[in-house]
Amino acid sequence: MNLSIVKTEEDFDAHHQSEIWLDVAKEICRRHRISFNKIERASGSEHIVFFVDDALVLKIYRPFRRCFERETDALESLGGKIAIRIPEIIYKGEFEQFQYVFQTRIGGDSITRQDWLKIDEKAQIKFISKLAKVLRQIHEINPNVGENNWAEFVKNRAETFIERQIAHGVNDKIIKVLLKYIEENLMLVPTESPTVFMHADVHFGNLSVIKKGENLEIAGLFDFADSRRGFFEYDFLAVGVLMIQGQREIQREFFKSYGYSENDLDEMMRKRLMMLTMLYETADLRRYAMRLKPEAVDFSLDELERGIWSFA
Repeated sequence: MNLSIVKTEEDFDAHHQSEIWLDVAKEICRRHRISFNKIERASGSEHIVFFVDDALVLKIYRPFRRCFERETDALESLGGKIAIRIPEIIYKGEFEQFQYVFQTRIGGDSITRQDWLKIDEKAQIKFISKLAKVLRQIHEINPNVGENNWAEFVKNRAETFIERQIAHGVNDKIIKVLLKYIEENLMLVPTESPTVFMHADVHFGNLSVIKKGENLEIAGLFDFADSRRGFFEYDFLAVGVLMIQGQREIQREFFKSYGYSENDLDEMMRKRLMMLTMLYETADLRRYAMRLKPEAVDFSLDELERGIWSFA
């Protein structure tokens, strides 16, 4: 495979799993005089990611979305400033027009949603409360980096949302009411207020954890490639729909730990978060329904909103 033939996102997707990336990774290591005993491809990333022994991660970025700039700016701006570990950049460069970064590998383990649901509720509350405080800390540091086109982003995601949900196979009950829902609720999302810097993709796949008996601690947060500026509640979406969807008390503890009062946790907030959920960069209502329970794919939009955001 000649990397020069990858000119579009479709080309990148078509060659995403090609074995040639291993040769590319080895060549990049050679150029930086990085020796290794083992180099293996990581799964689950939209980019090309390799673990280089236990110490380093090599990330070759998907072009076309400025993910390289988004992540490197974030890591350089937040390094050493938040209460948990984030990767450190060792080298960055370009190989045949593909940008890449060597970054430190955060220790700890990974967990899935299924693992999470087996954990004691007290341990879940302790974990999710810490995560809320970390997000609050990031928002308060608010480095002046990241995609800063929030109003344009909101407009684009709203205008293309329905066709994307039709493509995802969302049921007709929901599709029929989406236009009216967006027209009535898009105004709930601030677009003119000052924006803050956000990780924008906080979920189990981007968290490293430490298991200590019945307790679970956050070891670190990584993958800032989707980081951006915007309305701060956007940073709650991946947490809400991929980690604690449908968990009423856990959601309430998350929001209170962030700084919300009891009176804030009302139906208006739930409606605003559901509208934001529709604006999420990779929003897929059918997938979110499946994460609740299989029969939720037949829910009405109101049932799905109450099912996902159950705190109110």
